[in-house]
Amino acid sequence: MVRRFQPEKKKRFRPLYWLFVLAVAAAWFFAFKAYFQRYEYLHPDITWAVPGIDNDTEIVNGVLLWTERVLAAPADGTVSYPQGGGPVRVAKGAVVARVAAGGKNLDIKATQQGYFVAGVDGLENSWRYADLWPGTDLLPQTGRIELIKNGTAVLRGQAVGKLIEQPQDLRFIGYATIMGNMESQIKGKSLKVKMDEEDTDSRAEIRVYNELPGGKVKLHLTLPWFQPSVVMSRAYRLVIEAGSSEGAIVPYTALLEKNGEIGVYLIRGSRVIFKPVEGKYIGDGKFIVRKGLSVGDAVVEDASTAREGRIQLW
Repeated sequence: MVRRFQPEKKKRFRPLYWLFVLAVAAAWFFAFKAYFQRYEYLHPDITWAVPGIDNDTEIVNGVLLWTERVLAAPADGTVSYPQGGGPVRVAKGAVVARVAAGGKNLDIKATQQGYFVAGVDGLENSWRYADLWPGTDLLPQTGRIELIKNGTAVLRGQAVGKLIEQPQDLRFIGYATIMGNMESQIKGKSLKVKMDEEDTDSRAEIRVYNELPGGKVKLHLTLPWFQPSVVMSRAYRLVIEAGSSEGAIVPYTALLEKNGEIGVYLIRGSRVIFKPVEGKYIGDGKFIVRKGLSVGDAVVEDASTAREGRIQLW
């Protein structure tokens, strides 16, 4: 018996069938996604607020004052600096600059001990307390000194550097916002100050102060330090310690802005509620809450993945 060969019929593309397959796959996908989202909402990662202390600091940008003497070239020539460009501590009588002129080396010596720096900023003869203290205008902007290099050509009478005598007081003028316990410190005629945020605090004597509207104060201080590096610029950034406060620390990820308020998702029994809080970021991924949360309160660790409603803790 001979079979008759019958060619296979080409399968037709069936769009309705594939649309049905895609619809089923999409339904499964969204069902799984909804399940896991619901699971995350019902089982959020939780953290507890721990006790912490935050130091209140006020950063004050101001200017420095000191007594200085400009050193000038005694003749036309090229200048060099045996002690280096500085700032460097020098003794009285030390050769701080030398001008080569007409085959001779003319030495410029320190008239007394102090800090020498091979440069000027042009404000040496006009930078006075009597001009800086009166009024409430913004303090002048100043830049850093550019050091004069060895071999630079100079004219007779041209400044080749300056000497800041030592010892002497380093004075500071700046505007500060009164915060924390600064008001009581000011009444006591001194402030706790730091060179930077990592420094330990020291006491700065208040020479004069002037209270201004809006909780501001203009300060004239004697700083408890005078390191050589400060003579490179009359501008200065001072850190004032204004006391400390206790609070509850939570991860920064527990914070969320909602309806214009910063808050956390607080755990109350088997429910999550949004609770507005007040505080500030203190670095290292942490936020200290001063109002709205107590030590030991449980909050959702990642607020971006949470919402209000019932949860299952176990």
